[in-house]
Amino acid sequence: MSQSWWNAALREFERHLRAQNRRPLTIHGYLRDMQQLQSWMLAHGRGDAVPDTADLRHWLAELQAAGATGATLARKRSAAQHFFAFVADIGLIRRAPTEGLELPTHEYVLPRTLSRQEVAALLAAAADHPRDYAILQVLLGCAVRVSELCALTRTQIDAANRLLYVAGRVVPIPDATWSALEAWLQQHPGLTVFPIKQRMVRILCEKYRVLAGIAEPVTPSLLRHTSAVWQLVDGADPETLKIQLGHDRDDVMLHYIDRARQLQEHELRAWRQESLF
Repeated sequence: MSQSWWNAALREFERHLRAQNRRPLTIHGYLRDMQQLQSWMLAHGRGDAVPDTADLRHWLAELQAAGATGATLARKRSAAQHFFAFVADIGLIRRAPTEGLELPTHEYVLPRTLSRQEVAALLAAAADHPRDYAILQVLLGCAVRVSELCALTRTQIDAANRLLYVAGRVVPIPDATWSALEAWLQQHPGLTVFPIKQRMVRILCEKYRVLAGIAEPVTPSLLRHTSAVWQLVDGADPETLKIQLGHDRDDVMLHYIDRARQLQEHELRAWRQESLF
């Protein structure tokens, strides 16, 4: 396996990913990970060889020893699986070396995502309490961190353009969120928008989770994850969303994108099923 083979294989892999309409962030992440593996093989004097399972284990072990997180290892393993399955399918190698590759010891698992129905039930449970309803709307609509929510002041709100300025980020305020926030601000004249401690926000999430009949725990972090995933399902640009969320890790965004794709496919299947009746 020569370096030129690597380059040709990566070009074909990129075409394959684009033909599948993969998100730009996913394509960039997969290609970057495989380019890193290519460099690792060359550095270990194996640039002309097809990586075997032992090579991949050694590569991941070195990354882990260097401090790579479980999420990073999981993403790189996923990129290798997709890449080698593809090059095996088109006959460039005899078999994918990832077939015998074990799961990383600490594979990152994205918290579950609330369904649209659960989100609606949670908001309905708080509808008669303007402050609590606005808190949930901001967490779900703007995907801010609970610390950012509790520190939010009126000076960070651009009412004319419906924007929040949070920790150096510019975050759009959706219509439903703005309606709830505006209603609360009319009742509450203080500088701090939500004079409440983070612990109390967590308690509120659990309170309305019970009232909404949601079985699993609900936290501010879960609402942030849920917001990010459903924004992607509804067509948000991953790169723009990454900036709005304040994420500096591509691996987390890749997990969001994968979850969004799963939900898109689920909604499409449900729509097709309903259209039969």
